[in-house]
Amino acid sequence: MKFVQESGNHILIHGYETGKVSITGISAAHPAIKSGAISEWDPDNHLGIIHHSVTIHSTGEIRRWTPQNHAEFEPEHFLALTSRQPEIILLGTGQHLHFPPQDCLTVFQQQNLGYEIMDTAAACRTFNVLIGEGRDVVLAILMIN
Repeated sequence: MKFVQESGNHILIHGYETGKVSITGISAAHPAIKSGAISEWDPDNHLGIIHHSVTIHSTGEIRRWTPQNHAEFEPEHFLALTSRQPEIILLGTGQHLHFPPQDCLTVFQQQNLGYEIMDTAAACRTFNVLIGEGRDVVLAILMIN
């Protein structure tokens, strides 16, 4: 699925498909390109292409995320999402909805952080809506397989 780019200076999910998420609202000099968090840069369309699990913060910070599938979820993966104390954390669990183990979710609950768990496609769409509302949000996604 692809989205139409909206005006503004926000990072947005441009599209998602099996094994790939594309983002807009970044430049070719974005630090995530150099760090490898963004797998490819499409200069013709000004898109960052990602082929692995990643976290994206509403401020534009993009980082690789260690788990590559829901079976790898550990509490420390979830603790890494809380460092900026976002208003809400969106967790995209791949092609299908998979609830993480309770000890992982307890990390969010102990810090009184809001979170939503959904498939990656829904998480990407929700991220764009919340960014459009000016919300402080972290998106953590597993790739759609």
